[in-house]
Amino acid sequence: MLVEAGGAIAYRLGVRILFATLGSAGDTHPYIAIGEELVRRGHTVAMLANPHFEGRIRPCGIEYLPLGEEKDFLEVLHDPRLAQQGKSPYLVIEALFNKTVEPAYLAMQDAVRSFRPDVIVRHHILFAAGWVAEQHKIPCVTGVLTPSMWFHPDEPTILRSYLPRSVQRALSGPIRVVGKFALRWFIDRPVNRARVRLGLPPIRDVFFHESKGGDRVLGLWSKHFRPPLAGDPPGSEVTGFCFFDRAGGDADRALDPELERFLARHEARPPVIFTLGTTIVHHAGDMFDVAVRAAREIRRPIVLLVGKKGAFEAFGDAPDVCVCAYAPHSLLMPRAAASIHHAGAGSAAQALRSGRPSVSVPFVNDEFDIAHRMQKLGVSAYLPAGRLWSKNAVRNLAEALRQVTETPSFLERSTVLGNQIRLESGAVIAANSVETPASC
Repeated sequence: MLVEAGGAIAYRLGVRILFATLGSAGDTHPYIAIGEELVRRGHTVAMLANPHFEGRIRPCGIEYLPLGEEKDFLEVLHDPRLAQQGKSPYLVIEALFNKTVEPAYLAMQDAVRSFRPDVIVRHHILFAAGWVAEQHKIPCVTGVLTPSMWFHPDEPTILRSYLPRSVQRALSGPIRVVGKFALRWFIDRPVNRARVRLGLPPIRDVFFHESKGGDRVLGLWSKHFRPPLAGDPPGSEVTGFCFFDRAGGDADRALDPELERFLARHEARPPVIFTLGTTIVHHAGDMFDVAVRAAREIRRPIVLLVGKKGAFEAFGDAPDVCVCAYAPHSLLMPRAAASIHHAGAGSAAQALRSGRPSVSVPFVNDEFDIAHRMQKLGVSAYLPAGRLWSKNAVRNLAEALRQVTETPSFLERSTVLGNQIRLESGAVIAANSVETPASC
């Protein structure tokens, strides 16, 4: 609700704020961080999300509202196409646009009726949340996780590993035009079929417009990663990264005792960290073995984050290998010599904040663009996942690790950038924008 305060309009305490999220942990966690900050300020917050995340949402004081079923989320998560760059976009389109438009729309209508929000904050790919906000005349704030989703005309998006990036930059104009027509075929058609069934008129160029629509658009990344630019969406703001990495609530604020002992033993020569987030980790194949052998090539211990307890036991009690199902990146990465990650939005943000260099191993979709940006900043080596499935995989990864751990400029630039990012308060700035009436 809005109230007059000293001649200016401001939000009173106790505003009801509804978050609507869709996707993986990397998609959901930033919104939990913002929601937790708004709860701390005295607002009433609810979050519409897949049941897979209920146990992370409720401990933060956020009311949980279900969207879909966990089995559907896990089915996509474990589908091998998710990690294949030629097939992943079609799987994502099928999961997010062919199957979930109507359920998401109906769930949003129920949430609005039951929770009665004053403001809606939506993930940029949850189009239905914006439609419902518009119908009910509720202010809507859109959060966008990666710069590539703003489709800035002066920023070519790097989409594939098998095309040289110089070629992708040179052809960015034609690629954008072709991409627009392709998205009309693959996204506009199923979305508009769903809209017709819901009694809504068809719309065009859904992905380009809806992913940066709303009364205010927030870029949930650091200005040191990608600053605001002329030509960004009207009313947009770059807030800073919004960090949350407590998979099981407050219990995950500390590292596992066994991992702590491993880090203490190797304090003089810190390990490298190998993590593939919460999605790609299920499709790593023999990459864990490659990572261990590459770390041994450069005489470094290694920590493997394998996603599930007992998922990788090939090295048993090897003194230079520590296998963990999960560890908070915010606590682990700063204690490493370097990290190896898939350049997902969440993992990349944690690597940047850690102040340590990294090797980016993009598999699919916007990971290539994020990895490219990190390489341009001089804080990460770029190594597409295909090079870890080749016969020279160990040598390729070892060379990249040697580059980032033994070239002084990588650590120097990583340290400076990490310090800058740690001074930011992305969740606080984002919460300010949600609170501010001018944003809505």
